[in-house]
Amino acid sequence: MTDIERVVIDPDMVVTALQQKYVESIPGEPAIRVMPDGEAEMIIYDEGFEQPETGVSLKPERFVGDLDLPDPDAELDDEEIEKLAERLGSEVRPELVEEIDLNADREGDEHVVPVEYPKNDP
Repeated sequence: MTDIERVVIDPDMVVTALQQKYVESIPGEPAIRVMPDGEAEMIIYDEGFEQPETGVSLKPERFVGDLDLPDPDAELDDEEIEKLAERLGSEVRPELVEEIDLNADREGDEHVVPVEYPKNDP
C-alpha cells in the first residue's frame, strides 16, 4: 500500500502521454508515474508497462473519464489518426477525472485519491 494522499498533475502531461500512446508511433509505453509526494511525471517504459520501486505508475487513460479511445494497437489510417489527434487536443481536458484509483494498474485493494490539476496562468 502506498501513502500517496493526492495526485498533482499538469493536464498537458495527460494529453501528451495519450498522444504518444495513440497518435505518435513512439517505441515503448507512455505512463504517468506518481511519486510518493503525489507529484506526477511522464515516463516511457521501453519494455512494457511496469511498476516502479517507489510511487506508482498509471496508464494515462486512467486520468480521463468517458473518452472513447481506440485500441492502442489498432491500425488507423492517416485520416483517423488526424481526427484522433484533434479529439485528444480538445476533448481530454473536459473529461479529466477528479479522483483516481492508485491500484488500477496493479494488484491491491482500491485506493482512491483526489487528483489536482494546477491552473496555468497566462
